[in-house]
Amino acid sequence: MANEPQNPQDPNDKSWKPAFDNIPDNPGQPAGSPPPGYDRVEEAGTFQMLWDCKYCSTKKLLGVTHKFCPSCGAAQDANARYFPSDEEAIAVEDHEYTGADKKCGNCGTANAAKAEFCTQCGSPMKDAKTVSLRSEQATAEGSAFATDSRANAKQDFEAQKAGLSGAAPEPEAPKSKKWYYIGGAVGVGLVALISSFFISRSVEVKVDSHNWERVVKVESYKGRSESAWCSSMPFDAYMVIRKREVSSTNQVADGETCDMVRVDKGNGTFKKERRCKTKYKSVPVYSDKCYYRVNRWGHERDITAKGGLNDQVAWPAVNIRSGSCVGCEREGGRSEAYNLFLSEIKKPDKKYTCAFPEAQWRAIPDGAVKKIKVRLVGGAKCDTLN
Repeated sequence: MANEPQNPQDPNDKSWKPAFDNIPDNPGQPAGSPPPGYDRVEEAGTFQMLWDCKYCSTKKLLGVTHKFCPSCGAAQDANARYFPSDEEAIAVEDHEYTGADKKCGNCGTANAAKAEFCTQCGSPMKDAKTVSLRSEQATAEGSAFATDSRANAKQDFEAQKAGLSGAAPEPEAPKSKKWYYIGGAVGVGLVALISSFFISRSVEVKVDSHNWERVVKVESYKGRSESAWCSSMPFDAYMVIRKREVSSTNQVADGETCDMVRVDKGNGTFKKERRCKTKYKSVPVYSDKCYYRVNRWGHERDITAKGGLNDQVAWPAVNIRSGSCVGCEREGGRSEAYNLFLSEIKKPDKKYTCAFPEAQWRAIPDGAVKKIKVRLVGGAKCDTLN
C-alpha cells in the first residue's frame, strides 16, 4: 500500500541495538543552574519514554530501543511519546546525548540529532527542525506522577501549539447568574457612590448663627515616659528599666522541600530531576529595651476664647511660667476659626457648617438668605456660598 510505513531495519533482527547519542547522565549529581523557584537541582537518572504505534496499536514501546514498531515496522512518532509510570520506567545506562531528535521535512520521521540523512526516506536532514518536547511534569517528592498516555501527549502538543500561535484560550464555563447579578449590582453601586460625591444641587440656606474660636496651645517642660532600644537611649534619661525584647527576626534555613520533575530530552528519553528549595523559619533576635523618664517639652493644655458675631474677637489671656526649668511653660502655637451655621430654607433640618476668613465671616449677617451647592454625598461646598 502507498501509505504503509517502510522500515529499513528488520524488526526481527535481535542483533540490532540503538545507537546512543555524548554527555553521560550521572544520577545524584548536580544538574547545573537551578530553574527559577528552586535553590538546587540534581539529576536522578535518565529513562526511556514510551510510545504507542498508531498503525497496529502496539502499546508501551520504548522510546530508544524501539525506533520502529517491532510488530509492523512503523517508524516512531515523536509526538506520540509519553512518560511511563514509576513502575514501568526503564533506566538508560551509559547514555550519551547529542541533542533532541530532528523531524524529517519530507516524511516526518524523527531522526537522531547527528543524522545527516533520514533513516526512513534518505532525505537530507541539514535544515530539519527539532521535534517538539513534552511539557515538564512535576510532583512532590514521595508522590507518584500522574498517569500519562498518548492522548495526553496529543493534548500537550496541541496546547503548546495554541500558545505559540497566540490562539485565544477556550472560554471559561459561564458563572452562575447569581454572581453575575451581584457583581453588576456592586459595580453600579460603586459608580453611583463616586458620582454622588461630584454631583451637587443648588439650595437656598439661611445663616442661623456665627461662631468664632481662638486657641493658644501651651507646652510644658517636665518628665515624660518614653522607651527606646538601649543602644539609642538619650543620654539624659533617668529611672531606667531594662528588659529583653524581640528587636527583629532572622530567617534561618530549616530543611528543604523537593519536587521530582520529568524533563523530555527529545530523543526518546527523559531525565528525572530532584529540584529543591530551602525552607526558612523566623528566629527572634533579642535586644535590651529601655523604659525611662526624660525631661522634654510637650503639649500640656489649650487656652480657648470663643464667641459670636456680636462679641469682640480676641486672643485669650495666657498666663504661663516662662523659662527652661522643670515645670516651666511656653506657647506651642495659635489657631483661629470663624464658622457660619446654615440650614436649608425648604428643609430646616438639613444643616451645614462652613468656615471662612474673618472678613468674609463678618460681612454675612445672621438671618441672611444665600445660595450654596450641596453634594449628594459629602456635605456643602462652602466656597460656592453667594
